[in-house]
Amino acid sequence: MRRKCCLFLLLANVLVFIVLYMNTQLGTTSMVFQEDSTNFFFRMKNILNDMDDRIKKENYPGRCENDLELLILVPSSMWNFKHREAIRKTWGNKNSSDAKTRLLFFTGTSLSNETFQQMFKDEQGQFQDIVQVNITESYDSLTKKSVAFLKWAHLNCPGVRYVLKSDDDMFINIQNLVNVLRKTKPKNAILGVKNSHSVPFRDKGSKWYVSREQYPKDKFPIYISGTAYVITGDIISTLYNSTLYVPSLFIEDVYLNGICRERIGAKAIHLSGFDTARSRGKINGRSFEKRITGHHFSPKDIILMWDELKTVQNHPVL
Repeated sequence: MRRKCCLFLLLANVLVFIVLYMNTQLGTTSMVFQEDSTNFFFRMKNILNDMDDRIKKENYPGRCENDLELLILVPSSMWNFKHREAIRKTWGNKNSSDAKTRLLFFTGTSLSNETFQQMFKDEQGQFQDIVQVNITESYDSLTKKSVAFLKWAHLNCPGVRYVLKSDDDMFINIQNLVNVLRKTKPKNAILGVKNSHSVPFRDKGSKWYVSREQYPKDKFPIYISGTAYVITGDIISTLYNSTLYVPSLFIEDVYLNGICRERIGAKAIHLSGFDTARSRGKINGRSFEKRITGHHFSPKDIILMWDELKTVQNHPVL
């Protein structure tokens, strides 16, 4: 098996080299040939990436079932044990709605002590719902982590109807979200809180500083806020493939939900019930009887609010 993989990789690299060499020799006389060569290069890159993923598949949770309605993907820092525990027990649980759902967390790596690493491995082994990617945990790694979960969905969930990305400090009423998606049946879109007038920060002292080299335009494209958003299943592969040639930007939502979304011609749709505002200490699960998302809650808040919401749902006011 290993010998076959090596032969395949060698042959693929030779083919890519031949195409690129021919393209260089022919110059710019044939735009059609250049486009075909570029497409071929990225197809070969996908094949090589896919082969690498199949070789390492033992490190990943298994593939999705064909009739999955909602895949929930939550980027999470390695050390956020309590956040993941709270989500598993509450809104991320399979019993939180009548839809067929699946929850996965995506973490990077950290240079922590051996005790910490063992705790993380134990959690992985127990729940089988964590994909760890070889990316050092940091704010600047959010885009890389998001591209990683897109790639995972592209390879392992080809039939999923919708993908929900959520930060691990969100509270989400999954049933309300599913009801809206079933009613509206969106296609070719990313949905959530729409941002229409954002501009790059050019102050070098800012955490969000973006140079002209990174992004030359004076205004960002319309994008959907990154705290929580829904991607329709029909664009998962196309959106992931766009990241192979669209220059990366560390601002995850601008990059994926703005620049890449615009590049593939997908729509940005504002979804009523999504909220990115900080909670400011207002812990009220009852308010989520009609809402879909809320932001910036602690694990303790999430569990408390879930219990409050369940109480309201079990004993509605007539």
